[in-house]
Amino acid sequence: MDNNKERFFGVGEPLIQRENDQGICAEKYLDLVKGLGCNAYRSWMHLTEILKDPVTPDEKALEQHTRLLNRALELDIEVTGMSHEWFLPEGCRQKKGHAMPERDLTPGSLYMKALEMLEQSWCTMAGLFPQVQIWEIGNEWNLNAFLHPDGFLESDMSKPFTPDEKYDIAVDMMYFAAKGVRRGNPNAKVASFSPALSTEGLGGGLPYFFPVMYGVAWALDQIYQRIKSGKFWSTEPDDYFDLVAWHPYVFTTRDVSDRDLFMDVEEPDTLWRDFNDAAYRVMRRYGDGDKQVLLTETGFTDCGNPEWEERYAAYNKKILNYAMNMPYVRTLHNFRLLNENAMLQRAGIEDNQIGGMTEVYFGLFTDPEDGCRPRKRAYAIAEMTKSEADLLKIGQELTGR
Repeated sequence: MDNNKERFFGVGEPLIQRENDQGICAEKYLDLVKGLGCNAYRSWMHLTEILKDPVTPDEKALEQHTRLLNRALELDIEVTGMSHEWFLPEGCRQKKGHAMPERDLTPGSLYMKALEMLEQSWCTMAGLFPQVQIWEIGNEWNLNAFLHPDGFLESDMSKPFTPDEKYDIAVDMMYFAAKGVRRGNPNAKVASFSPALSTEGLGGGLPYFFPVMYGVAWALDQIYQRIKSGKFWSTEPDDYFDLVAWHPYVFTTRDVSDRDLFMDVEEPDTLWRDFNDAAYRVMRRYGDGDKQVLLTETGFTDCGNPEWEERYAAYNKKILNYAMNMPYVRTLHNFRLLNENAMLQRAGIEDNQIGGMTEVYFGLFTDPEDGCRPRKRAYAIAEMTKSEADLLKIGQELTGR
């Protein structure tokens, strides 16, 4: 494997959240990551869960994440830390979340205070966790759910930011976040926020006649246009990120509602490769073709359907094969390590939508309460990595089942 692919096989899972919710020992579950043959791990490390405020760590969270990260170092697993929440200043309706005040670059405005808090928060985080080699500073900001007006979820959800407003704000946030990371740990690398699909209902601004997966390239083009315009903080992409991240899920191309896009997807083919290549073509157009790319989330949900589970294991191998032959891709993080039955309990529903049945069955292994048994996609990935680990035995040792 060439040097660009030394950390190619990755997996993501919010293990500290699982520790808090289910009482598991988070760092021990990295044995599953290693058993799969993966040597990269994407860890959910929300600013607002690890810090009490932009300068003050929560001691329990600090201890938990330090244990997990130290174990990753022992296992030679590279960590990408990701947060998609941040603090908001006094005067906002919210204290934290995925929200921002209206964009106002006037010194002392709520918006500028929010950006300054973001920079300080990332400085604190990067200083606390030198074990983290890469910080992914935002998640799917092209979608309304992950970047919206202050108070959006509490009031009128029919009035999100426009796509232009979101991209303006995203550029600001990346610049201040990158400054913070580099102050806190000059050795750490900064990954861009990770754009995802685009639909009219979810946000993003992609013209309706394109397959939704081209929303990634569309979002990146909007970002680079702004950086190069001379109307923002710097015209150099390096001042915003060192690597580029995006989420290349396989979605159905049939005309269905937003919530059904994950359902019964078609076999990935050259379209999957092309919408990734399209995003890279954007990078090259703006002089950023030498940067490496992290595919920080992609995976399949089978909703507990055995036929789909079998089918998607083959699909997972296919996209891994495609990505291995994309020279710009550094790491592909499979989403996610474990099923999560609690998604149904929290949602109080059992239908096919995010937060319900769809969200539960992305796991490569069953939920800890079900014994962490390897599923078909786990075996498919282990075949790709040539791992000889006994995945069933690792799960049994972790859970005693």
